[in-house]
Amino acid sequence: MKHSLRTKTVLLIVMIAFILSAVSTVVSTQVIRRLIDTTYQQRATDVSETIAAVLDVEKAAWLKNEVMAIFHATDEKVTSDEWGTPEFDAYIGLYSHLEQSEEFAFLRRQLRSIQDVNDVDCVYLATIDIPTDLATIDIPTDLATIDIPTVSFIYLVDAAYEEECPPGCIDPLYEENKELLTDPSIGFLPYITNTEAYGWLVTAGVPVYGADGDIICYAMVDVSMDHIRAQQAQFTLIYCLILVALTIVISLLSIWAVNRTIIHPINLLSSAAAHYSARQEDNSELDHLPIKSKDEIQSLYSSLLKMVQNTRSYINSLKETKQELTKTRIEADEMNELAHKDALTGVGSKLAYDQQKLKLTEEMRQGTARYGIVMVDMNDLKRMNDTYGHERGNDAIRKTCSLICDVFAHSPVYRFGGDEFVVVVKGRDYDNIEELIQKFHEAVRASGGQPWEKVNAAVGYALYNGEDTVDDVFRSADHLMYEQKKEMKAGRTR
Repeated sequence: MKHSLRTKTVLLIVMIAFILSAVSTVVSTQVIRRLIDTTYQQRATDVSETIAAVLDVEKAAWLKNEVMAIFHATDEKVTSDEWGTPEFDAYIGLYSHLEQSEEFAFLRRQLRSIQDVNDVDCVYLATIDIPTDLATIDIPTDLATIDIPTVSFIYLVDAAYEEECPPGCIDPLYEENKELLTDPSIGFLPYITNTEAYGWLVTAGVPVYGADGDIICYAMVDVSMDHIRAQQAQFTLIYCLILVALTIVISLLSIWAVNRTIIHPINLLSSAAAHYSARQEDNSELDHLPIKSKDEIQSLYSSLLKMVQNTRSYINSLKETKQELTKTRIEADEMNELAHKDALTGVGSKLAYDQQKLKLTEEMRQGTARYGIVMVDMNDLKRMNDTYGHERGNDAIRKTCSLICDVFAHSPVYRFGGDEFVVVVKGRDYDNIEELIQKFHEAVRASGGQPWEKVNAAVGYALYNGEDTVDDVFRSADHLMYEQKKEMKAGRTR
């Protein structure tokens, strides 16, 4: 059966139009979906890393130990599958007293502030419990045979104040997290789920490390994707309807437009669309096609350009969101650094000393500790402030701190209070502690000038004897410092 050239052309145009519509719809939907998924997964990971960076690890370790002690002491465990039942309520009641603790309240406030700042749906801390029978097998070899639901995912603290998962609540480990059993340090790599209860969620979690380098728990983040999925579906529907409508219009008009001025522009569009779907990094060809026929083909071209521009705008918006999350993480790191430095003197803060104390405790546990603590307390700072003003008092604090840093040049110095300083001596300063204390006294006596330029301070020190705790050494040094302070005041009175 023979067909006219016009009929063949119409059939060809219709076929190309439908193929172009289908390819554009599939490719655009998949590309946008992949970009959205990647961006949301990165966002969840970034927020998790922010939590791990700023979390109070001491309080987290305490809460984890308390929860796991109850967990292991309880024979009949009830999972979240029985939520709302009397058995579940009774089981969760075993942990309810932990929610009244100062540590739990502090951690929840920390998580809540991060959740509010980053506008995510759920932020929480959790840990996992691997049954002892799994610990005896070769996990890398037998990973595929492990029954993942037997591995418990246990909540520690949830940032939510309503409908939160309470401490001790148990969920099974998802199959997506099976690799966690091989290497716990990889954390919960971001994965997307769609459930009837929670809808579309992207979940990620990174490990929170303690001072000893062990994993305390995992900082978890859930980000809802329901809204973006709905927008994506709406966009796809509208896009498909537009393409179908344009295809019908082009097909009807092609009956009267069978010459080269129609076929050639359509071939250009088909080629540009194919290149657009094949090279995502180079899309400039579609922007500069020589189509100026002032008919429906040019309308189709304009619509495609508008669709591409809208897609690019949306992708750029997603990139800006990622940059903002990166900026938030950098700001959190800067805040953490400032918290470890005393603003007036530039030496370590009390928070920095607390972290140093954790390191000393770990060295004592390993049997490698060899250190001493020096306490320095300024005299008459209040009188200095009252007589000459707080700015001169600050000058006196800085002068005293400078002298301490000069004498104990190889040891970290911390401003412990308004007029108290702590020095942790190791190595060379530890070996020469007596000489350094004498040098400090000589430097104090040699200081002079205006009242705020003359250093007036008492000093005391104590060395670790192999049995005391860090706090014991601290108290011994503090006691000796106050004894000298009394002697100095008594001598001045006489």
